[in-house]
Amino acid sequence: MQYARTHLALALVVLVGACTMPGVRERPQPTEQKEFQVPPGGVPPLGSCRIWYDELPPEWQPPAMSCARAHALAQEHGGRVIKAISPGSFKDGRTLAVDYGKSDFGGLAPEQLPPPGYCRPWYPRVPAEKQPAPMTCERAQKLVAQHGGRVIYMPGPENP
Repeated sequence: MQYARTHLALALVVLVGACTMPGVRERPQPTEQKEFQVPPGGVPPLGSCRIWYDELPPEWQPPAMSCARAHALAQEHGGRVIKAISPGSFKDGRTLAVDYGKSDFGGLAPEQLPPPGYCRPWYPRVPAEKQPAPMTCERAQKLVAQHGGRVIYMPGPENP
């Protein structure tokens, strides 16, 4: 019993210490789960989730994925994780949602976004037609590290 208490206390110290370590990026805390309306065709299958971006039209939303992946990606990149409330959700579009905040799509038209699971370097003051094509996220991050700009990421069900 004493071993379990000591082990638990040590785990709490490590957890609290990790939360205050310098250089660790603070992630936005999600809001509570609330009801959210989407077009019925945008509801993910039962048992799956989808990241929904308010700034994108329904046809440009990322695909359905596992709920664990959706929450992890939304925590890092923003968006609202939605899931069906019941089979009726596919008729009325009612979902449950957790909001992780805004995405980094500012200033881009939906057709300029990379396909799901890919990234695109985006440079300020460069016309859209002269921006680099979508690519792997690793490659996009290297280019942005070398030349500045930002990486635009569109979540997908799994890494390409």
